[in-house]
Amino acid sequence: MAFWKIIISGLSRRRLVTTIYFIQLILALTIGLQVYQVFEASIGNSMSLEGLKMGDAHMVINDLLNTHGASLSPLLGQVRWLVVVYLIVSAFMHAGIWYSIIKEDNKLSLWVGGATYFWKSLAIGLVMMILWILFSALIWLPYLGKIQSWMESLLSEAPILWGGIGIAMLWSFGSVFFFIASSFAKVLMIRDGKGVWSSIGQGLKNGFKKIFKILPILLLFFVVLVGVYSIHSLVDDWSIFSTTIGVLFLFFVQQLIVWFKIAMRVSVYEYLSQKI
Repeated sequence: MAFWKIIISGLSRRRLVTTIYFIQLILALTIGLQVYQVFEASIGNSMSLEGLKMGDAHMVINDLLNTHGASLSPLLGQVRWLVVVYLIVSAFMHAGIWYSIIKEDNKLSLWVGGATYFWKSLAIGLVMMILWILFSALIWLPYLGKIQSWMESLLSEAPILWGGIGIAMLWSFGSVFFFIASSFAKVLMIRDGKGVWSSIGQGLKNGFKKIFKILPILLLFFVVLVGVYSIHSLVDDWSIFSTTIGVLFLFFVQQLIVWFKIAMRVSVYEYLSQKI
């Protein structure tokens, strides 16, 4: 399938993409309002925030923790619950997206798929996340643990820098592999009715076999998204958007980018569903 046809396939699922957009918007507004209320009530008049304009982030962080720690602690305490909520909502939505792509696409497919395959989707997601965390630790911890001794013994920091770049590239490659394997596992779970462990095993196996064929397309998607965000950052600096109408227009553009990003994710999933 041609690259642009893959993108169009995601854009054509407007109902699915729009539903996911509104779910994410509601969650973002719920969390954002809590953060805003905390900052407005006790931190909004803090003069230390002026330090951000001078680039003195250290001063701002110290002030927030020392002066406003009591106000921030309830908010920070909710982070663990937000993680749980994210995992639950993510598992439900991903199950619904895959069901819509593989089985049927109608008004209720997201909800039917999410309800039907929620627990299996959550289990696969948790197992893959644990494997990814173990992989990340295996890659990064030996390097990070040696940096101090290398800085004292090596004549130049260049080997440390290039070593970090190499590990970052290896870590990125491994992260893409786990993404592909997780996607394949969910396809097998829904399309073929396989169990969690069988899906994970075959997902890892097929991901290892096909990653080099799939990676170029994923890189193209990444380039497209980088281009979209680059255009947005340029537009964001235009003085015309300092007006009320400009701010509203900029907000619309930002939401359009979020919608487009979701459509790209659906396109990637549809592409991967055809590769196994």
